[in-house]
Amino acid sequence: MKRLLTITLIILFALPLSAQEPGSVIETGIASWYTSDKSEAITANGEHFDENSLSAAHKSLKFGTVVRVTNKTNNRSVDVRINDRGPYVDGRIIDLTPSAAKEIDMLKSGIAPVALTLLFEPDVPESKYDRAGDTGWYQIQVGAFSSTITAYSQYERLYNAGLRPWAELLEDSKAIRLSVRWIPAYQLERTVQALTALGFAEKDVLKKSEANPYR
Repeated sequence: MKRLLTITLIILFALPLSAQEPGSVIETGIASWYTSDKSEAITANGEHFDENSLSAAHKSLKFGTVVRVTNKTNNRSVDVRINDRGPYVDGRIIDLTPSAAKEIDMLKSGIAPVALTLLFEPDVPESKYDRAGDTGWYQIQVGAFSSTITAYSQYERLYNAGLRPWAELLEDSKAIRLSVRWIPAYQLERTVQALTALGFAEKDVLKKSEANPYR
């Protein structure tokens, strides 16, 4: 039974997540546009806000993603790059810069029903920050163990499940902390599921951003 669980987890972790293909309509809803009264306003990914750029804010799309926004009232489209977060109004799915809004003739109306078509999604989010998720990589701390034997046993379970465990000695307490490291963002949810199957409850683990191992 133990061997079957290990094999199942390895297969689960190895399978790619189903992702939207470029050219697919990924969302429909209401678009709005926004600007800033501050000359040095900064977007959520650390860039200077430029109302003349063809960019946009979205609640969850990876920074650097490019989507085609089609105004469903006139069929006009504009391609924008996601570099900010929002809009935070119920029912709205994307906030455009004034220039992008002008391209699809919704500057006067302020809002318009739109469809978002995925054109490009970067492997690593395009962000100047090292916040959780902005690097595109995560590590998950699964626990600290005072017993070396217990720590080794848990390390072996993680390794045999196809994960990437990491052990470090905590000098102040002499305990051994175990983490699962170098998790790409698209495998985060699947990794949490694998840890849950191994008995590590999601409420008991700590997710942190991780430096990009390929930089």
